[in-house]
Amino acid sequence: MRIWLAVLILLSCSIVEAAEQPSITVSAKSEIQVVPDEVVLYLSAHTRDKHLSIAKRDNDEITTAVMQVFPRYMIPAEDVKLTDLKVDPDYGQYDNRSETPLAYEFVRSIRVRLTNFKYIEPLISDVIEAGLNDVSRLHFRVSNQRKYQFEARKLAMTYAREKAVHLTELTNMKLGSPLRIEEGIESNWNAVGFGGAMVKMEQLQPQPDQKPAQPVEPKLMLVKLQKEKGKNKKTLQILSSPGQITISAEVTVEFAMSPE
Repeated sequence: MRIWLAVLILLSCSIVEAAEQPSITVSAKSEIQVVPDEVVLYLSAHTRDKHLSIAKRDNDEITTAVMQVFPRYMIPAEDVKLTDLKVDPDYGQYDNRSETPLAYEFVRSIRVRLTNFKYIEPLISDVIEAGLNDVSRLHFRVSNQRKYQFEARKLAMTYAREKAVHLTELTNMKLGSPLRIEEGIESNWNAVGFGGAMVKMEQLQPQPDQKPAQPVEPKLMLVKLQKEKGKNKKTLQILSSPGQITISAEVTVEFAMSPE
C-alpha cells in the first residue's frame, strides 16, 4: 500500500511540474513571390438544340476540330484532358415549365497545360476559330510548388523562433525547445487572378517614323470593361509578365521557457 502511495505521489508531482512548465506560443506567416512557369487554360464547348443527338453531334464536331489545334503548338497529349461532360435539358421558365425538354445543352470541358506563354493568344484565337465558345479561366502556376512550399514553411518557422526569442528576452526568460507545432491550412493553388477581365496578347508596333531597337515581343494585356455614364468603356493595361504567385505558410509554435 505504501509503494502505491509513493507512486501516486511521484505521478502527482510530475503532473504538477508539467502543468507549471512555463511556455510561450507564437504564430508566424511567411510569403514568397514566385514567377509562374506554366498556365492552365479552362476551355468549354457549348452546343444547344431541341434534339439531344444533334446537340451532341455539333459538340463532337467542335471538340474534334479543337483537339486538332493542340499538336500545332507542340502540346503533349498528356497535357490535354477532357475534364467534364454535362447535358442540361431545358424545360423552360419556372412559371411556364414544359413536361418535356424544349432543348438540350451539351457541354464538354477541356483543360490544357501550356508552358510557352507566347502561345496563349494564338492558341485561344485558333480554338475559338475552330468553334470553341468558352474560355472560362487562365490559371498561372508553378510546376514545382512543393519546393517553394518548403521554403515558405522554413521561413515561417524562422519568423516564429525570432518572435519567440524576442518576447522571451523581454520577460528575462530563456527560450527552450518547441513543445507543440501546428501548421495552418495551405491554400496556394491559385495564382494572380484576372477577375472578370479578358486576357489577350497584343504586339506593340513602333510608330511609322521609329525603328525598333529590338524585335517586338508579345505582351499580355488586360481588356477591362467599365461602365461610365451608362456606356461601356474599354481600358488596356499592359502586363510585361503574367505576374507572380504568392506561396505562403503559417505556423503556430509553443516553446518551453526557463529562467535565465
